[in-house]
Amino acid sequence: MKKILLLVIPLILSACSADIGRSWAENDCSKMRNNADREQCYKDVDSTFRDY
Repeated sequence: MKKILLLVIPLILSACSADIGRSWAENDCSKMRNNADREQCYKDVDSTFRDY
C-alpha cells in the first residue's frame, strides 16, 4: 500500500500544479486590453497545457 501511495502522490501533485499554472496563465491573458493579443494568449495557453 505504501509503495502505491508513493507512486500516486507525485502524479496527483503534478496534475494540480498544471491546473494552477494554467489558471495563472489564463489570469494573465484576461488582463490584456487588446482583443487579438488576448485571444492569441488563450490559444497559447491552451496549446501549452493541452496534454496536462
